[in-house]
Amino acid sequence: MTPERKPNLALLGVLVCILLILVLFQPSYGWRLRAFLMPSDIAVGAGSAASGSAMGVLMAENDQLKAQLAELQGIVAELPTSSPNYLRAMVYSRYPLNFKNELFVNAGGDDGVATGSAVLYEGLLVGRVVQTWPHYAAVETVFDNNFRLPVRIGKAGYDGLLTGGSYPYVASIAKDSPVAPGDIVMSSAPGVPYAVPVGALQSTSTSPDNLFTQGAIVFPYDINQIQTVLIAHS
Repeated sequence: MTPERKPNLALLGVLVCILLILVLFQPSYGWRLRAFLMPSDIAVGAGSAASGSAMGVLMAENDQLKAQLAELQGIVAELPTSSPNYLRAMVYSRYPLNFKNELFVNAGGDDGVATGSAVLYEGLLVGRVVQTWPHYAAVETVFDNNFRLPVRIGKAGYDGLLTGGSYPYVASIAKDSPVAPGDIVMSSAPGVPYAVPVGALQSTSTSPDNLFTQGAIVFPYDINQIQTVLIAHS
């Protein structure tokens, strides 16, 4: 071995020792040195892997944001106008067991909700609270067979009785009342805000006992798609 090569070998040995020390005791410096010494094509591959990992994180976060945006967009159109006499509540999903006759909402007795309180959706009466718990409540809708509500029909305010069920209708309308399809059906019962619209008459017919007129009601909403409601409170 020539004298000129001995210093080079000694220097190489020192560098190897330093590299081992850095890798073992200071990994971050070791990785930097490794990146410095690494061939460019390998470095590019490592950078691509790191970039791919970061991209995966960004895509996951993007999906989360999209889900949150979808949730907000789903209810923003239903957000009712705020009022000191009403409490806004969200409707719990009961999918796939969607029953039209009953809703559960995320406001209860501790929030000022009381049994008998009227429940509105986009200004329409959809039901009444029938049971409360501290932080949620059950709502009986107009599609429940037990639902009954005195109502008035049209501009002249002809009396009738809203009878709930799968196909709600107004019963006990005086036969001489000139009600017609398109007339608005409005609440007129004690304990419920007066003249809140329920729906509109879709058709009229004579009652089975031939003593009254009755009318089927059409509703401008799907009860299973409601996500937020207003609950009347004092």
